[in-house]
Amino acid sequence: MPETKHVDRVREQFNRQAEAYAGMQVVRDQRMLEFLAGISGVAREDSVIDVACGPGFMTMAFAERAARVVGVDITDRFLENARAEAARRRLTNVTFLQGDVENLHFGPATFRIALCRFAFHHFPSPERVLVEMKRVLTRDGKIVLADMLASEDPEKAEYQDRIERLCDPTHASALSESRFRSMFGALGLKVAFEIKGETSYALKDWLRHGGPGPEATQEIEALMRDSIEVDRSGLQVRIENDEIHFTHTGATFVLSRDT
Repeated sequence: MPETKHVDRVREQFNRQAEAYAGMQVVRDQRMLEFLAGISGVAREDSVIDVACGPGFMTMAFAERAARVVGVDITDRFLENARAEAARRRLTNVTFLQGDVENLHFGPATFRIALCRFAFHHFPSPERVLVEMKRVLTRDGKIVLADMLASEDPEKAEYQDRIERLCDPTHASALSESRFRSMFGALGLKVAFEIKGETSYALKDWLRHGGPGPEATQEIEALMRDSIEVDRSGLQVRIENDEIHFTHTGATFVLSRDT
């Protein structure tokens, strides 16, 4: 089970910020959701689990294409809102459950596709979550995992984590591409597909999803400014139209079972 204090922080943070997070364009982007469904190869007869499903937009996108989809999250507000939206869309094959992502309450080989988007950087023990995703997967199943990437430079990665935690205290650690690949290999998963992309933000807009207080906001702005002339964070921090902007690099992996 994840560290109790961290779980409590996640629940408190996202219950407070549920609407702000769900309103982010990158979270709601329909083209991205359709892309993820496409690369997953989901078929009408498939069962799918969405781990740390958040507001459930990806869960519902897959429900339109699969036989059965389950979204699991720890945050009450996310689940309440997701259930209401699924009812509004008249989706009868989707279920949203509150649960522990390190101990999924399903038997082995229950799902053909396991999903996780924008959540691995919140997990104190990402390997444990991935073990569970693999456990509930059928032998021919696939995992679709999308998240931000940290720099391969440990100092830049630590600098980025400092900024992320000031904005959102539930941030555990962004993983580098090499860390992801090492974890996949150690757990008997092979990369069938990978694509990288960039998402740029105005700092003032990005801060809304975490809702940091004035002191934390001031510290974030100072750290960002210190990363403009010399890239200390790997975030391509810059000034555009007199405002701070930066860029997250992310990756999407499609994984299959090697063992």
